Amino acid sequence: MPRKTGAQETHSANLTAAVNKLQETAKRKAAQRALEPVQLPMWDDDLRGMPNSFARGALFTAAKSDGKIKRDFYEGKQVATLAGINIEYRGQELRQDDYSVFLAILHFGRRYELGKPIPFTAYTMLKELGWSINTAEYKHLRECCSRLSATSVSVTQNASGEQLGGGYEGSLIRSFAWKDEKGKQLSQWVVLLEPSIAALFADPSFTLMSPAERKAIGGRSPLAQWLHSFLSTHREPYPISVTKYHELSASRSDNMNDFRRRLKVALTRLIEVGFLKEFAIKNDIVHVKRIPRHYRLPQGQNAAEPTTATLT
Repeated sequence: MPRKTGAQETHSANLTAAVNKLQETAKRKAAQRALEPVQLPMWDDDLRGMPNSFARGALFTAAKSDGKIKRDFYEGKQVATLAGINIEYRGQELRQDDYSVFLAILHFGRRYELGKPIPFTAYTMLKELGWSINTAEYKHLRECCSRLSATSVSVTQNASGEQLGGGYEGSLIRSFAWKDEKGKQLSQWVVLLEPSIAALFADPSFTLMSPAERKAIGGRSPLAQWLHSFLSTHREPYPISVTKYHELSASRSDNMNDFRRRLKVALTRLIEVGFLKEFAIKNDIVHVKRIPRHYRLPQGQNAAEPTTATLT
C-alpha cells in the first residue's frame, strides 16, 4: 500500500479529533439532559394536554358512570385502538369520569417535576372538573384517583408513515394519598406521576384540547365526551364506520340501531358546544367536519397539532 503523505496524515488526525469532539459534546449534552427535571409541556391554563394514544381507543370507555353498569376488571386486556397503537391494560375499567380526573391531574402536574408530589385540595379538583361540591362527589373523586393508581398500562405506537412518539409502561398514577398513616384525612391530596410518561408527550404524540367544551358536553353524555377527545386528535377526521366507533368507544350497546341513535345524539351535542361544524352518516360511514382550532404551546416549546391517523 502507498504510504500516506504528511498532509493526508494531518487531515486524518484532524478528522479523528473532530469526530471525538462531537462524540464528547453529545455525551456531555446527554448527561446534562439526564440531570434536568423532566416535566410535561407547559400548555396554557385554558387548554388540556392528552396523549393521542389514550384518546384514540377504548382505554377510557364511553360507558356511563351512573353505577348501573358494573365496571369490569381486566387482566392484560388488549385495548381496541386505531392502527399503529398497541395498548395492553390491567386494572378496573376506566370511563370518562376517570379520564376527566386524569386530564386534570396532568394539567396540575405540568407545573411539577415528574416523579415529585403533585398536591391539590379535593375542593379545587372538584371545581376544576365542574362536579358538585358534596360528600358523594368527594367520594367519587377519591374512587377515580384510586382506580387510576391501581393500573398497569403498556403502550407502543408507530403508525405507518407517522411516528406518534415513544412508548410507555407503568401506572397512570404512580401513587395517590388522601389520608395520613393514622387514617386522618390530609388537607391536601397528593399524586405522583411516573417520569417515563413524558415519552407520551413528545411532539407530535399529544394533542391540546378545550376543557370548556368538555365541561359543556357534561358527564351525562360520555359518548359525546369520548368523541370530543377522539376527534380532537384529528385536524381533518377520516370517515369511520359506525361499527368502528362502536368498537373504539367500547360501547355497551348490544343493539347497533340503538348505538346509531346514541351516536347521532352525541355528534349533535358536539355541534351544540361549538366543536363540530357538521356531520353526516352515509351507508353507515360517519363523516364529520370540525370547526378549525389553532392551539399552540407557549413560545419556545414544540407545538402540538392534531394529526391524522391510519384507520382500520
